[in-house]
Amino acid sequence: MRIGRFAYSGVAVAAIGAVTAIAGCSVGATAASGQSKLTTITVDSVPASEEGGLYVADYDGFFAQQGLAVKIVPITGGEAGIPDLQSGRADLVAGNYVSFILAQMAGKFDGKPVNMRIIAAGSQLQPGSEALYVMPGSRFTTVASLAAGHARVGLNTRNDVGDLMVTALLESAGYWLTDIKQVIPAGGFPALLTMLPAGKVDAIWLPQPLGEIAEQEVGAVPLADFDQGSLQNFPFTGYIGTTQWVDSHPSTVAAFLRALGEGQELADTDRAAVEAAMEKYTGITPLVADTMSIDSYPLQLDVPQLQRVPDSMFQYGLTPGVKSPYQITNMIQPEPNLIPASPRGTTPR
Repeated sequence: MRIGRFAYSGVAVAAIGAVTAIAGCSVGATAASGQSKLTTITVDSVPASEEGGLYVADYDGFFAQQGLAVKIVPITGGEAGIPDLQSGRADLVAGNYVSFILAQMAGKFDGKPVNMRIIAAGSQLQPGSEALYVMPGSRFTTVASLAAGHARVGLNTRNDVGDLMVTALLESAGYWLTDIKQVIPAGGFPALLTMLPAGKVDAIWLPQPLGEIAEQEVGAVPLADFDQGSLQNFPFTGYIGTTQWVDSHPSTVAAFLRALGEGQELADTDRAAVEAAMEKYTGITPLVADTMSIDSYPLQLDVPQLQRVPDSMFQYGLTPGVKSPYQITNMIQPEPNLIPASPRGTTPR
């Protein structure tokens, strides 16, 4: 088995983009389905706890049992994976829904046509899983103070769920996104983790385990949790492919969903499974794994729940010029009940 790490070792996390992980066993292994060779697919993913089901499915051999070898490629955010879908460098992307909905509504990304489908749910917010952080002693102690002081707030990419979450927090305090100065470095979250203690930004959004790393290694403190108000238990990430690829590979998609379903189920019921998988694939320490917050991992695409995303995008002004919220059913493939339940495998860790 060949496994790479994303090198979450202190502020050296900037090396994240240079490493990939190969899921399952070697491509020549024999799958439970009787195939002599595994089908290889590439999945772009932000290496964070929000995709715990993906890493657990890999770590516990569920993909290999379904005849798949899944190559997981780290990205800085969901938007960064769209060009990979367009070019075929990635078959699927695990990322926040907002980026993909915006591109789907436009029908293009970076001037190139795009048509995508959501095939599975990834995660939903839980307390502490996504938060804003500041350094100790910061003059910014509340969301309102960030806005009043026109603080520099670091986000990982443009046009993604970070805009939505920060806007929701600011509006609850009587302010708007334009009241802060957004800082978006090319290096995404790892770059933000180095910029905060260096004083180049006043506050940053971090997912787990980077939030826990920021607390333990640079002394950052949480300023505001995004899992509150209208965004409590908010649908956060999903698995997306182009319509053409999804329609052209029905058996591969079905196998991926069966394995992911097992990973989601185990991740949602056994925290230790998430900790072990995240330690292996991201290189975080056992202490970080033990203390980080994790998301919840849905087993199905719940349409009313998912509709909260475009509804909130409309409410908070992320879809200017439209008269009503986008309907998420336009992106669901092939139908609302996507991840079938199946007996969990017994592959040893």
